[in-house]
Amino acid sequence: MIRLLNLKSLLLLVISLNIFSEKNSEIFSFIDDNAQYFLQLIKNDGNEFESNPEEFKNKLKNIWEPMVDVRLVSRLILNDAYKDASEQQIELFEERTKKLLLDTYVSTLLEFKEYDIETQTDIKVNKNNTYEVSVKFSSANAYSFSSKFTIYRNTKNELKIINIIIDGINLGLTFRNQFRDVYKNSALDLDVAIKNWQPLSSDEIFSDS
Repeated sequence: MIRLLNLKSLLLLVISLNIFSEKNSEIFSFIDDNAQYFLQLIKNDGNEFESNPEEFKNKLKNIWEPMVDVRLVSRLILNDAYKDASEQQIELFEERTKKLLLDTYVSTLLEFKEYDIETQTDIKVNKNNTYEVSVKFSSANAYSFSSKFTIYRNTKNELKIINIIIDGINLGLTFRNQFRDVYKNSALDLDVAIKNWQPLSSDEIFSDS
């Protein structure tokens, strides 16, 4: 009986490890495949940025936009203001958030044509069912830094990014704090706050890092 129980326990452990390994492999590929493609596009076609910057940035955004849960990110940035927001206000804020996140990330990475990317296989599993994946950017001619992605699985079982930390700068927290200040200065008028919200550019965000 003891041997049978031990055998069952061992089998359950092996199955659990295999499932965990498969999940990690899927999460790793979700970030690494897109990150490598993104960087390769910058290296191979980066000269297009000089002649037609907006078109080239849109090409890069098309890689990242489907990966991000803009609605959830917007809700996190709105924070307390979300509960009183109308659907129209939420949709407007989502459009601004999407443009901001993609512009910031794309503009930042455009500076790293000479970098190589290494996605770390050690994926952190958080208690709130989110995952953290780190991507290291390294270059022989410049300093190395990491970009960390927080990922979750939505109700459609899709992996989505809900936050990005670039070189220690938490973009989600930075944008939330920026909007909170604008909201307060707008006398808690959400329409005015959304209209007046002019988040810092990527140059301003990383100037003190």
